[in-house]
Amino acid sequence: MFCTALNYICMRILGEGPDGGQENACARARSWIRDHGGVKHIPSWGKTWLSILGVFDWCGCNPMPPEFWILPSFLPMHPAKMWCNCRMVYMPMSYLYGKRFVAPITPLILQLREELYTEPYEKVNWMKARHLCAKEDLYYPHPLIQDLIWDSLYIFTEPLLTRWPFNKLVREKALQVTMKHIHYEDENSRYITLGAVEKALCMLACWVEDPNGDAFKKHLARLPDYLWISEDGMTMQSFGSQQWDAGFAIQALLATNLIEEIGPALAKGHDFIKKSQVRDNPSGDFKNMYRHISKGSWTFSDQDHGWQVSDCTAEGLK
Repeated sequence: MFCTALNYICMRILGEGPDGGQENACARARSWIRDHGGVKHIPSWGKTWLSILGVFDWCGCNPMPPEFWILPSFLPMHPAKMWCNCRMVYMPMSYLYGKRFVAPITPLILQLREELYTEPYEKVNWMKARHLCAKEDLYYPHPLIQDLIWDSLYIFTEPLLTRWPFNKLVREKALQVTMKHIHYEDENSRYITLGAVEKALCMLACWVEDPNGDAFKKHLARLPDYLWISEDGMTMQSFGSQQWDAGFAIQALLATNLIEEIGPALAKGHDFIKKSQVRDNPSGDFKNMYRHISKGSWTFSDQDHGWQVSDCTAEGLK
């Protein structure tokens, strides 16, 4: 459901009609989506993107409150305890959720609302839709305690945090702290961020904060790091693997016993790996930003990326 719905919407945005695409791709995708309960069965990340676009409603998303970022860091549910890839995705998501950002509703968005649901958009039970997920996308069923926590946040906490005075005293503070973390992570990865999912979300969050700001412009400048032209058109990669690939390639060349013939290639490879080593820790008081030492390590891609990886560091040292 996740990929089918997003690809269908992308094709429609790019100008294909409801029955357009090669071999009636749009018609077949829409039929599959509706046969599987409609787009309200898309997983949580899809619900987020569709809410941003205006094809879904934020009321149909389980809470992602930015207030988690202002909780004491010793609490087990604080984002500091999360795996970095998880934390970096939900950080901008929580900002966009807290802002309830929705793009302008165009005629195309209204058409998508008609095409992707099995019932009128105005009659969708958003509260029930929060827990819906197509069986094809459900890798691990929600435990009851998880649903209870979500329901408690949805029913009791969110109505409180979105009303005066808490929307000014608490939510605004949480949004400011969350954006502070977004800017910190952007700056310390030279606006590459940790990966493609985070890149798109952080860039959008910066645009929502200030469409003409330097942060958004710096994000735009690093888009070519993710995009490349393959034999079947423009492709987006998760993020670069330059150092990881170079390390194994050099070890493979060394194993050929052709060192004399390939000396210049080995020298260039060694120079690249040497220059890819991270020279500094994250800026400022990085421990309070929930980062660790990185000086002397290697990343998966290059020095700009800034996120140390243990096995990449091991291969770099070899």
